[in-house]
Amino acid sequence: MKYFITVLLFILLLSFGCAKRQAVTETVIGEDILFEEIKEDTTEISEITFTEEPEEDISIFEEEELELSATEPKKMLGYRVQISAFKNKTAADQEASRAKLILDKYVYVEYIMPYYKLRVGNFLTKSDAISYINQVVNKGYKGAFIVETTIIVE
Repeated sequence: MKYFITVLLFILLLSFGCAKRQAVTETVIGEDILFEEIKEDTTEISEITFTEEPEEDISIFEEEELELSATEPKKMLGYRVQISAFKNKTAADQEASRAKLILDKYVYVEYIMPYYKLRVGNFLTKSDAISYINQVVNKGYKGAFIVETTIIVE
């Protein structure tokens, strides 16, 4: 990363050539940067030296992937139990709120044109979904069935 910034600065300095340059002095306080003053830069391009830093084990792209994987839940193919479907989003949201109180799993409202489908749970195996569907039917959702979909793995 430092090497990239160094090369970028060198290219910028070369592209401005003999144009009047100004240096900005900045002070870091915590995470805020305060710009204090602007004064004329008297540094000549020939006086600037660049040194190459040794590369780290993780590239900037791998580092971003690690940060994303730590914050985003893992998604994969699995199963959910669909309990109902609505054409109206308001009705779907109301039933989802009711289902969250009755069922012990998270309730998802997924819009798959033209319906808002209420689906429950994140099951890795179909057998887990089958055992859960019996609980759902016993709690009043007689038309519930299993669907294969993308789930969130915790």
